[in-house]
Amino acid sequence: MLRQQRDIAGPAAKPRDPQWENVRYIAAATVLVGHAITPLRDQFPFMHWLYNASWQLGVPAFALISGRFSSALPLTGRAAGRLVTGIALPYVAVSLVTSIQLWAIDREWHFSLVEPAATLWFLLSLIFWKMALPYVVTLRWPLAISVLLALTVGFAEDIGYPFSASQTITFFPFFYLGHLLREREGFAAAVAAVPRWAAALVTAALAGGAWLLNDRLSPEWLAMKRPYSAEDFAFARGVPIRAAILLWGVIAVLALVRLVPRRHVPLMTSLGTAGMYIYILHPLVLTHFHNIDFFARIDTDAEALAVLAVAVASTVVLGSRPVQALTRPLVQPRGRWLLRPPERLPDAADGRGGTPPPPRSPAASPAAPQGAGPASRSG
Repeated sequence: MLRQQRDIAGPAAKPRDPQWENVRYIAAATVLVGHAITPLRDQFPFMHWLYNASWQLGVPAFALISGRFSSALPLTGRAAGRLVTGIALPYVAVSLVTSIQLWAIDREWHFSLVEPAATLWFLLSLIFWKMALPYVVTLRWPLAISVLLALTVGFAEDIGYPFSASQTITFFPFFYLGHLLREREGFAAAVAAVPRWAAALVTAALAGGAWLLNDRLSPEWLAMKRPYSAEDFAFARGVPIRAAILLWGVIAVLALVRLVPRRHVPLMTSLGTAGMYIYILHPLVLTHFHNIDFFARIDTDAEALAVLAVAVASTVVLGSRPVQALTRPLVQPRGRWLLRPPERLPDAADGRGGTPPPPRSPAASPAAPQGAGPASRSG
């Protein structure tokens, strides 16, 4: 009887990997802390350094995680439905809530899905990345081409904030690198073979380099969302700087993956499962503090450190189960009402759902080429 119930329910859900949940929490916490200390960077040099030294553990790590759990198989009706309900619908919902919040503050209504608010650009970019991945993997040198595009997009004056086009292109190499960790066992094994002490040494060296370059490294360069002309970069300077930033981010994120514990860590792992809640909700909280000029009142190092401590503690609050339950309709809305019934989705006709296709007679069926079979995951 128990076996029959399991058969009816389908295969059991694959347990979540604690290592990647730990990485996800660190990424979410880094993004939150980075945004919390942004108003303090110019006033406190150590905040400027902390932002520069930790940026690669935020959005680049999130992009790598997203690629790690993305398939390059052709986008089916069900996969498209998951994009709509899991990413596009939260993007629209949070954009609307953000607009309502800003209207309540300054009584000016501005709602735009073309120019994402705050951190929402990542959700929009994630949609484009997942849609593009099946096509990108067909290229001969996908990683090299994605890096080349990330470097050359800096010359385009008309590519920037709309549809998060610039950041979609510049951060795609991190997303694709995460996909390689999923598909290339040799690459994943090579990362896992790096000694932890070596990864720790690399992380410390990068942090030390950020301190040495603290006065000359602008945090705006790390966002990679503005053209080179906006930074007064010439060709001989803009491309090498962005290339160095990309390389810095890749090395740091891979070192993070190696350093993060693979086992369940109390609090960290559970908060990692709520990483998207922390990422999406924290700008709504910070907007309130900006509105009351809270950061303008921070004058001493002790107060700045208190802000840092509160920012870290807020990850626990935003990732808590009560906050998840309260904000789930916003972050993880139920969007089945928006989709067609499963049996009527376009991919139902190929035998993966709904009514199976009618059999073809042997005479009418062409000979299958050698090696043909079910689509395999592409690298």
